[in-house]
Amino acid sequence: MIPLNDTSRISNLILSKSNDDIQNVIKSGRWLLGEYTEKFSSEFAKYVGTQFCLPVANGTDALEIALRVVCNGSNGEVITVANAGGYTSTASKLVGLKPVYIDIDKESLLMDISSLEKVVSPKTEAVVVTHLYGRAVDVSKVRIELDRLGYGKVKIVEDCAQAHGAKINGKRVGSLGDIATFSFYPTKNLGAVGDAGAILTSDENLYRSAFQLSQYGWIGKYNIEVEFARNSRMDEIQAAIILNLLPYLDRWNCRRRDIYKEYIKAICSDSIGSYNCLDESNVVHLAIIKVNDRENFMQHMKDSGVSVDVHYPILDTNQKAWCPIQNQVLINSESELEKIVTLPCFPTMTDSEVELVCNALRSWNNA
Repeated sequence: MIPLNDTSRISNLILSKSNDDIQNVIKSGRWLLGEYTEKFSSEFAKYVGTQFCLPVANGTDALEIALRVVCNGSNGEVITVANAGGYTSTASKLVGLKPVYIDIDKESLLMDISSLEKVVSPKTEAVVVTHLYGRAVDVSKVRIELDRLGYGKVKIVEDCAQAHGAKINGKRVGSLGDIATFSFYPTKNLGAVGDAGAILTSDENLYRSAFQLSQYGWIGKYNIEVEFARNSRMDEIQAAIILNLLPYLDRWNCRRRDIYKEYIKAICSDSIGSYNCLDESNVVHLAIIKVNDRENFMQHMKDSGVSVDVHYPILDTNQKAWCPIQNQVLINSESELEKIVTLPCFPTMTDSEVELVCNALRSWNNA
């Protein structure tokens, strides 16, 4: 079976580029908050286009801390989408905020910015813009709409966990809102060999607050000033590995786009839809297509030797742990959920594997 992803294929690259650094870390005895974390912070901030980067333990910690930083406290509301796997909802609930869901655009599967008017209110403390599947939301349009509605002070949090390197109007995601979060889970476009995350911003006050929340709430060593803080740190080995993989990110994103382009060429049936915007705003973290007869299609692909999946099969509004929380009918979110399928797409796929997936797509079209 062709896997959805195979991180083992870059293990030799990781070892060849990072082995000396890993040994240096271990020998130094400085396994946290050392030179590699500091250098990664500087290089990733420069890459994204922000003043500050705070490495943390994982992407969910990053989201939770970011929301604590920009929101005034509990009982407020956070506007987000319901089709992105529950991560923002989880972070919101940990902070004591109520997630309020906005519908998605039917074609892009991203936040429908025009629907903000239906849900924004005096209780709104933040909007979390999720750059889903590698596709970037135009954050400037979110800001313009909030300003038009009289909510210019509402903070915008970018969730960039699936869009490392994507650009809108020449600017990378992570530099477009007030504060941004990244995950470096191993299967991300830029991944670690374990859990890791980061918070980015160009606002020094937001950065300092985030740093304090990630370090027990200290104002000084052992002197706790801020409530609800935690210990959330990226370790030196993960920082060294991600730092060494960063120079490969843009070419890997190009490879992802090229693979998806081949899939689009192989699709010639009206029963399969694709996302044809493959410019710099899309780094194809996941190769999503939409199929009318999804169950039979997925079985066909598996019978053809191709792994497929659904990202994500349950809307946040339908999760058993959180029901009932739906604040409005999410027509597009519900309808598109029944069609989406994820195809294999990762930069170390071979041309023959890509062709096998294409052949499976063609044979379905001809069935």
